[in-house]
This record gives sequence, C-alpha cells and structure tokens, in this order.
Amino acid sequence: MVAKIGDHNNGEILFVHRTPTLDRSLEDLREKGGIASVAAKKADDLINLMIRTEEKRAREQFRFTRNGEYRIKYCRKYDLGSGYRLVLLRRGQHLVLLYAGSHDNCFRWIERNKGLSYEIDDTTHSISVRYDARPDDSVSDDVLEEESLVDEYEIALMSKIDDDILRKIFSGLVKQ
Repeated sequence: MVAKIGDHNNGEILFVHRTPTLDRSLEDLREKGGIASVAAKKADDLINLMIRTEEKRAREQFRFTRNGEYRIKYCRKYDLGSGYRLVLLRRGQHLVLLYAGSHDNCFRWIERNKGLSYEIDDTTHSISVRYDARPDDSVSDDVLEEESLVDEYEIALMSKIDDDILRKIFSGLVKQ
C-alpha cells in the first residue's frame, strides 16, 4: 500500500509504502501483549511521526540501532526499546516499511531477505522487489536447520525451568 502525504520537495518523506509483512509483524506483536505490544505502539508512533514531520525530528525521539544494516541496500533499523526493532528503507522521498519484531526476529527476517532491493518508479510511485543475489543464496538450508535446532533447544531448556529456579536466579526482583 502506498500513501502520498504531501506535495512539497524539501527532503521530506512524500510517499509511504507499507508492506503486508510489516502489518502482519505488528499484529503479531500486539497479540503477544506486554512489552511486545508496547513495541508495536512505539512502531506506530514512529511511523506516524515520520509521516507528519521530517525524519530528522523522528530521529530526535527514536534512534537508529548502533549497528548499521549492510545486508539490504538502503535499509535502516530503528530501536523501539526492550530489544525490539523497526526495519525500513528510505530512498529519496520514499519510505518503505518492512518489518517489526524482536532483535532476533529482525535479524532472521533480514538474513532471509539478504540481497533484497526495492526499485521505485518515480512516475507511478510503485515499488517492485528484486534480489541482487538469488534468494536461495541468502539463506542456506543449513542456516534454517540450525535456527530450527536452536528453537527446539530453547523450548526444551525452558520446559525444565520451574518457578523455584527462576526465584533463585531473580531473587532480588521477587518478594518472598
């Protein structure tokens, strides 16, 4: 979806493109509740701020992550706090909103989409997606299998942890 938000040409964002992936990822965060839903709210606030004002003013309230993003051309990551990120592209007057999630989920999403590029037609303001490298090259089956094994390990590990262990680890945070 693309929305035109102005007619002036002074370096401000004039066109905002929301990808279905962004909308799904924000909905997932809202459904999780707690800190995840706070991160979704912050992402919405950042997006609205960038639409209403110059991006420079948005950067005064929200900061880029410490590490730049090199795997996708023109990609930027904003820190939403508590380990959550908003992934987007900024090309000229176009803002392409890609994904929001935890640090790890954003890392995996970017890794799966390494080499992705968005071509923007300046006359129609439409975007087309292409890969600078073949998508199959960006994430091998070994990487996906390793991620699956890590997820299985974490699930198995968490099933062994009970309230008594957590109370011992975080004894200063829990009243007896």
